[in-house]
Formats: sequence, C-alpha cells, structure tokens
Amino acid sequence: MSSVLVLGLGLMGPAVARDLLKFELADRVVLADLDPERVGRTVEELGSGRCEGIVVDLRDRRGLVEAMGRVDVVAGAYPVAAVREVTEAVIEAGVHLCDLTGSAEAFNIFDYHEAALKAGVAILPGCGLAPGLSNALVGQGAARLDRVEEGVIYVGGLPARPLPPLEYRVVFSLDTVIEEYVAPALIVKDGVTTEAPALDGLEDVVFPQPVGRCEAFLTYGLGTLAMTGPELGFRNLAEKTVRYPGHRDKMALLRDCGFFSTTPVEVDGAAVVPRRLAAAVLTPLLQRGDPADVSVLRVVVRGEKNGRPAGWVFEMVDFYDPSVPETSMARTTGYTCSIVAGLLLSGRIRARGVAPLERIFADPGLYAEFHEALSRRGMVVRESRLGPGSGPEGT
Repeated sequence: MSSVLVLGLGLMGPAVARDLLKFELADRVVLADLDPERVGRTVEELGSGRCEGIVVDLRDRRGLVEAMGRVDVVAGAYPVAAVREVTEAVIEAGVHLCDLTGSAEAFNIFDYHEAALKAGVAILPGCGLAPGLSNALVGQGAARLDRVEEGVIYVGGLPARPLPPLEYRVVFSLDTVIEEYVAPALIVKDGVTTEAPALDGLEDVVFPQPVGRCEAFLTYGLGTLAMTGPELGFRNLAEKTVRYPGHRDKMALLRDCGFFSTTPVEVDGAAVVPRRLAAAVLTPLLQRGDPADVSVLRVVVRGEKNGRPAGWVFEMVDFYDPSVPETSMARTTGYTCSIVAGLLLSGRIRARGVAPLERIFADPGLYAEFHEALSRRGMVVRESRLGPGSGPEGT
C-alpha cells in the first residue's frame, strides 16, 4: 500500500494532498502540521477515507522520523527554515522526499547527496512552480540542444484584477515576497554562479491576453540551477519575477528607504523592526480584492543544434478556477509536487541521492509523462522552437 506524508498544511500542502487523492497517486495520504486545528480542518475538507491527520513538530526529531517511517514518500510544504531538519530526518527514516523549497541561506542540499545514496533514498528539492516546473523545463530545453548558452526563467503570480497602489495581491507568505525583493539573486554569469542585486535587470515582457504587458526583474528563484547551471553548460542563466508594470519601482523605493530592513530602529522609545512594521501595514493592503489570480511561466533556453543557433521557449499561463478551492498559484505549485511524488511512488523516477528536476526531466520519456500529467490538470505548457533568427518557428 503506497503512502505519502504531506508535511505542512498552509497554502500549498492541501493542494498537494487533494491532487494525490483525486488522481489516486497514493493509497493513503497522511496530513501533518503543528497546528491540530489546521490538521482537523484539512482532513474534513478533503473528506476522503484514504487520508488521516497527525500533529507533527518539526523540532521533534524522533517524532518526525517516526512519522516519516510509516510512509514511502514525504511531500514537503513546510517553512523554508526547516529544510535542514527535514532533509536529515528523511535520510534517517529511509524515505524519499520531494519538497517545495530545497534551499535556504547557508544550506547546500548537495551536501546530503552521499548520505542519501547510502540510505537508498531520493531527495528531489524544489518541486513547486519555481523552483520546480521551471527547473524541469530548463533541463528538458538544454537536453534538446547540442550546446547550451543562455537561459531565462520568467515567473509570477498576478491578481486577475489588480488594485492600486501596488497592483499585486499576496498569494503566499508576505515575508517570503519581501525577502525576494531584498536577498541577492543567484545567477550564472560567464559560466560562474554569482550574486546580483534583487530587483535589477528590469525588462518588459508580454504574455497572451488578458495578461498583456508586464515587467520582470531578478530574484533568487533558480533553486538548484544556481549550482547545476554551469554543469549543464550554461554561460548565463537567471530567474526573473513577473509583475504588472510599475510594481518593481515602488518596492525598490520601500526597500531603499529602509522599510524592509531587519535592524530595529527606535520609535517613541520602543525598538521597532522596519520589516515587521512594513508587513503589518502592507498585509491588509495586499489582501484586498477577490482571490482570482493568474500564474505565468516562460522559460527560454538558447544554444546550438547541428552547428546552428537554436533554442526553445516553454510557456504556461494558468488562470484561477472558481470550481476548485485553491488559487492558481497553489494549484500550479502543489500539483507539480504531487505529480513528482506520484512518479516516485510508481518507480518511474529511479534516481537516488539528491536529484534536481533539471536532471530528472532531461530524459525525454519521463518529461513526456510529466508534461501529459500537467495537461490533465489544465496546466498546459506550450512549446516553441527558436531558429537562427531567435524568433519562434512553431508550436
């Protein structure tokens, strides 16, 4: 009997669980979170006899390992700060892991490759939308070329009906959003992984209507590609966040004025952390409007094929579906993870050790299965070939 532990029941975890149940990817789904009320509510909402809920504290190593030891795969939707604890626990428990982050400051997932190999487990870091689907598309694009040169990932979650002044609505943790605007972006430049200031590299991008013209700027979302990009042959590789025009300059102003700083300042005799104050002020502003959202993803890979310039463009525009209880961002993130978990359970993914998606889905057969599974969920990835003139040749 196959089983999956969904670890973390915030915005993304329930989407992972719902998809596992709907497509019968696992015989049993265990829902785990620190909050017992959240566990009970999610079990009730899913309404399936094939799922159960447990309370798990990520700081309790023994309890965490015991919970993991009763399943085949852990699908991680936990806070990024817990990535080290969870990674070490799955190795100790001897179970596979696919998670939504796989990275954190001062943490290198590849440091656990040998230990995971010895334990006979697969660790697939960053299995969401980006990192995740974006990495898979970069890997597949590179595999179709004889030599790769450059790549760019454009990705963003946008409100379907944006409201001023920021033209944005929070679809996941606001603190995570702020960190994207502050933390240096890891990019590959001239074949070497290096840092670039967040919000740099501003450019216009256009997506099919009704999305239209947007802007894109550097953020730190390459995930494992920051390390594997040079190995794949990329001279230049970056990830850029997509927003509606004007958003970047407004956030840069707040950042540069110190509102995103974590250094306390004194206000009327009290120590105040500017970022916490900014989050408190911005959260209600960025929660206005209805939940309808749009997820956009474009991956461009360029290089050579048969001695001539060539490349591929992969593009997905996914709209909020009011018939399901998740935002587009939750679906595209959570469903990518559940599909990967299903491929692990079925034995289609046989890699062991730390196995990033850009390597896993370089295989054309496995990528075709992945692509078809996405399409069944309405996540349609369209492909265009780039010719010598860098324009699309076909779809």
